[in-house]
Amino acid sequence: MAFAAPDDLEPHHRAAIAVADALMTQPGQLPAAAAAEARQHFSDQQLVELTLDVMKWNYQKVSVATGTDVEIRPGELADLVFDDQGHFIRPT
Repeated sequence: MAFAAPDDLEPHHRAAIAVADALMTQPGQLPAAAAAEARQHFSDQQLVELTLDVMKWNYQKVSVATGTDVEIRPGELADLVFDDQGHFIRPT
């Protein structure tokens, strides 16, 4: 089931959400309608960047699905910390 974006969003935001939702939930089945809508609002470079950003934030799904994920600090939530360029700083 696809995420239902609020009706008051700009069309380009709705298109980005549709692509991101499909990539996160069914990465091998990006609906043609979502891809076509996204192409109306974004360049190839922007679509690649959107896809890589979505995948970057969902990389942990592989280790969770295979049971190989390791907590950074067992039993604790780890803070999300970023440097000035927006890169994740892994807590120690």
